[in-house]
Amino acid sequence: MRNVLMISTDQQQMKAMGCADPSYRTPRLDQLAAMGVRFTGAISASAQCTPSRAAWMTGKYPHKVGVNNIGHVLDPQEWGIAKAFNAYGYETVYFGKWHLGLTPADHHFQVTDYRTDGLELDGAREDSRFHSHRDAVTTTQALNYLADYEGDKPFFMKVCWYMPHPNTPEDQPFEYLPSYAASFPLAEMPVPDSFYADDLSTKPAFQKQRAEKAESLLTEAIVRRDAQRYRAMLALMDRNLGRLLDQLERKGLLRDTVILFTSDHGDMQGAHRLRLKGVLPYKELYNVPMILYVPGHEPHRKIIPDLLSSAAVPGTLLAAAGLPVSESFEAGSFLQLLDRTERPPEEAVFFEHYKAYWGFHPFRGIQTAKWKYVFYYEEELEELYDLEADPDEIVNVASAPAHAAIRSSLKSRVDQWWEETGGLTREPIVDPTNPWGRDV
Repeated sequence: MRNVLMISTDQQQMKAMGCADPSYRTPRLDQLAAMGVRFTGAISASAQCTPSRAAWMTGKYPHKVGVNNIGHVLDPQEWGIAKAFNAYGYETVYFGKWHLGLTPADHHFQVTDYRTDGLELDGAREDSRFHSHRDAVTTTQALNYLADYEGDKPFFMKVCWYMPHPNTPEDQPFEYLPSYAASFPLAEMPVPDSFYADDLSTKPAFQKQRAEKAESLLTEAIVRRDAQRYRAMLALMDRNLGRLLDQLERKGLLRDTVILFTSDHGDMQGAHRLRLKGVLPYKELYNVPMILYVPGHEPHRKIIPDLLSSAAVPGTLLAAAGLPVSESFEAGSFLQLLDRTERPPEEAVFFEHYKAYWGFHPFRGIQTAKWKYVFYYEEELEELYDLEADPDEIVNVASAPAHAAIRSSLKSRVDQWWEETGGLTREPIVDPTNPWGRDV
């Protein structure tokens, strides 16, 4: 049985890596992609921290387990990934951001803390309130665990970093890391094409309202500053990743360890004149990085565009370790994509969102190779995008008569999925320490 290491960031776009966009500098993440496979069609089950992480844990869509938004608690009675690996004799380890209520130990992770001697900040903040500092601690815990590892039993370890998630005691949402920001001159920072192209006139009215107030009242200067800080945080993340890869190599574990790298959701980064995240359906939020390295497995394709759901992560990790995937992990596994030679003619993935700190606009959606359809079920609003003709999702064609048939068909499919998976029938458990759903 192989060891398994899952590494996650928070709020990282799919293209936020050097091998996909040269404005980023992530040589170690690029190395991991070269070792394994990079999936460009990975869609988050929900573009919000807590629901997305619930899907990672259970292999089910967030609403199925009653975790619809931040402030909801994942029921510890749910069958989850740690319990599955424990059943096969693994030592299960969790370091870093949790954000599911209770603790990882309540979900049967065996090791949830470790020594932090040898802590190296590498340009991270000394103030423990900052995410860069928290990630330095998490990285040190993982490095020390690996240093002490003697191979008595295989391990399943989750390393969950906070960066590049914004959360800073300062005025700006993204951390400023001077030693890394210097590599990203403000004048060279890109502004998304949709910042200029989309006036939001074809979109639900709340999107334009959001773009014209609070922290989303953007200028080019703000977008470039966010881009600089975002890239700087990911450069530091990449350094932490490199330290983990080097430790695996030193211990002789790299050829026996499955590695999956992903993020819970993305960040708007000024696309469509919008900032951060929320009840928005755009690719900047839903299309997440997904890299899988399976030792000894030679895939037919190194970059795979096939659609997949982040809810399939736990099943994939079990399958990659050579273990059976229980039917409890309803989203299954995407390991079989490594053996395909081309994209299938028919594919679809579902996604959802409930509410954000700035508004309640719940939706359910479906994406195919050509179309993305979103239904706001409390407001009876719709969005439809022809992803082949309009990959940046500029023009909402839901009301166009020429697309009425496909709109109706996609609505039927997403409504059927919603009904078959229980809709909102699962009563959430509210976290008493975070009843208002504050993000962290």
